[in-house]
Amino acid sequence: MTLTRVAILWLSLLGVGCATTRAVRLDTGEGVLVVHASPKKVTPIEVNSAEFERVLVQLLLEMHLSVRTSAETSARFQRVSWGTTPRLEGADDDAWCSLQGEPAVCRALLDEGFSFLDASARRRMAISFAWDGVWAGVQDAVRDVVNPLTLKVMLSSAMAAYMFLVVAPEPLTKVVAIALTTYVIAYIGVDAFLNLVEGWRRLSADSERAVSFQELQEAGHRFGEVMGANGARVLILALTMALGGGAANMASKGPMLPGFARAALATETNAGFLMSAALSGGVRSISVSNGLLTVGLVPGAVAASAWDGARGSSVATSALGDGPGLKNVYNGVRSAPGYPPEFKALQNGTTRHRVANKDLLEKLRELEPGEWTKVYRDGWAGPDKVSLHYFESASGKVFNFKVKSGWSNP
Repeated sequence: MTLTRVAILWLSLLGVGCATTRAVRLDTGEGVLVVHASPKKVTPIEVNSAEFERVLVQLLLEMHLSVRTSAETSARFQRVSWGTTPRLEGADDDAWCSLQGEPAVCRALLDEGFSFLDASARRRMAISFAWDGVWAGVQDAVRDVVNPLTLKVMLSSAMAAYMFLVVAPEPLTKVVAIALTTYVIAYIGVDAFLNLVEGWRRLSADSERAVSFQELQEAGHRFGEVMGANGARVLILALTMALGGGAANMASKGPMLPGFARAALATETNAGFLMSAALSGGVRSISVSNGLLTVGLVPGAVAASAWDGARGSSVATSALGDGPGLKNVYNGVRSAPGYPPEFKALQNGTTRHRVANKDLLEKLRELEPGEWTKVYRDGWAGPDKVSLHYFESASGKVFNFKVKSGWSNP
């Protein structure tokens, strides 16, 4: 281990004691574990109800869903229903269905096999109640696109499957689960995400003991309080993107989300890694254990705390990796994950600088011979001042794209 890496690790460890949030452990994939603590308290990115409903409808439209009768709904979404074992007969569930916006559809879904004997079905039912704080707006917004109750079933099943992976002893390795976690951390922060994990553990325990719909409802509402309205909106949007086409869809549709540019910045501040890395395979695992978040990085996909931000060098030696080539290389700046779709460049706000790091320049020229420059491009992403940072070749190839808060050029 080099002295530079020892210094990075030691300074990071010293910083943990005075951090205002819980630290994140970053496994760089090169035998170095860096502890990242946010340098300041980051305010969660709020998604208001109007923006949330607008984007949700757009995502659903692009999934090509349609309004269906109860019979059609039952056939299409059996794979995300409550299970296959016979349900416990009684008036309790029938009374609950009578309170829903479309009780006939509710009963049809329950007839597919909900049973109190099935613990996983009880958890899915409990999580369906957790959305109640925001569901009135969802119902009104989506009823012309998809059956609202069907959507709730889909989201509840997807949420249960995701949280099962999060709390499992093994690290998250599925790219779609890593992308989901990244979005949640970007919008609500590391502490809120870890609280969400603890809240899910309590929901699971409460649903294990539940013997009535009322107890499941109470468990779900408690978890809804942990999520909060903003957290619920973020999760619904992220889960909808995942249901629409997995990790690839989450990467391509992410810029549609309200506040996406700020979220891309917040990922680096909150957790010490780049959102673009998480959405393009640069993060190999995420795990939660004893209240600690550990992020495993692919060699060459360097965490933010390992980058040398000074102009001229711009990249830490570890970014070069030990493999045959560089990661995070794209055919153009607009194709880089995390590029703000609403970005408007500032007039005379772009500067180019020679690449002073000779090792990095040599690696870049292996990708494309000739001139490479470091670009700082200031502009606006909605109401926010941002600066796009990246290395660019003469033909337009881009390496190490990042979005920074504020403007970088004088």
